[in-house]
Amino acid sequence: MKRAKSGGCRPASATEKKARIKKVLLPYLLITPFLAAFILFFLYPAGYSLYLSFFKYKGYGEAKFVGIDNYVSLLNYRVFWKSMGNTLFYFLVHFIPVMGGAFLFAIAMHSKLMEKAQKIIKPILFLPQIVPVVATSLIFRILFATKSGAINQLFGTEIRWLEDSSIIRWPVIALIVWRSIGWFMVIFLAGLTTISDDLYEAATLDGATGWQKIVYITIPLMKSIFLFAFITDAISSFKIYTEPNIVTAGSGAAPVDAQPVMNIITNNIKGGNFGSAAAAGWILFVIIFIVSLAQLYFMRDKEGKK
Repeated sequence: MKRAKSGGCRPASATEKKARIKKVLLPYLLITPFLAAFILFFLYPAGYSLYLSFFKYKGYGEAKFVGIDNYVSLLNYRVFWKSMGNTLFYFLVHFIPVMGGAFLFAIAMHSKLMEKAQKIIKPILFLPQIVPVVATSLIFRILFATKSGAINQLFGTEIRWLEDSSIIRWPVIALIVWRSIGWFMVIFLAGLTTISDDLYEAATLDGATGWQKIVYITIPLMKSIFLFAFITDAISSFKIYTEPNIVTAGSGAAPVDAQPVMNIITNNIKGGNFGSAAAAGWILFVIIFIVSLAQLYFMRDKEGKK
């Protein structure tokens, strides 16, 4: 009786091995340009700035190691905390008007009642994002001028918007709100298009009102969109620089009562304190990271409770 041949897999040929290797390596080869650019223009500069934050360096000559002295001097610097407070003010005060207004406009643009008018209204709302930020800042500086400003002339007042330290930040807030609503409206509008109309039709059959549809269908299903909008708004708000400086100072630097924390970085660079500038940048990074984590936590926390 003949012995049956033992079964087994046929060993892969050299051609098949090469094909498998190409299949494994091809995705990495395709992302190589991105990885190279990421390492060269982001990872290396970020790492070098962290290294530089522990040195006293003027941009030339030998760098002197000072440990955490740059961080300590910044944290003990009154103007740094004043600038940080201004930045927090710009972020917190504009947040609700921008997000609330953008969401309401997105719902209005998404409704069938505005189907014809949205072709005109959407470009008008998004127009501020197209206009360069320097140009819009100069326009708002003219609008809020004390004697020749359109705001004071319209209401017959002489409010010193750009001179009074107690209100100098409000023209900047007005500019941020005006520029941001259209942008976030587009983001929310994109999120609304992902919600199936069948859900709204079913809710209508169950007797749900328009407000109930928004609260129980729209908002829960757009949590990821809200989270994206909140985090991107926080990042851009803490990096604000052009608007406060141009609106409140024109061609010069913003006064201490209105300057953002980015001025600390630019002033140190201008003064040849590259180590302090790097330290200020990393402090700002940590603050943005914490705020982003807090937003992520609260959004997930609400989702978990529900």
